[in-house]
Amino acid sequence: MKVITKQALVAVSAMVATGAAFAAGDPGVEAITALSTQAQTYITAAFAVAVLVAGGFWGIKMMKKAFGKAG
Repeated sequence: MKVITKQALVAVSAMVATGAAFAAGDPGVEAITALSTQAQTYITAAFAVAVLVAGGFWGIKMMKKAFGKAG
């Protein structure tokens, strides 16, 4: 590995360790962590709705194509 790459990896590791140390007592981080299961449920539900909407538009497109060939 090049020296610059090694130095960059060391710097990134140091920043991550420092960020983790600062976030350990942060009430905002603790609040986000406490809500993570509820947030994950909302994200999953939003993804399911997005898939249904995309599937609906795809179905409409396919129906238009099929009816266009039939008529």
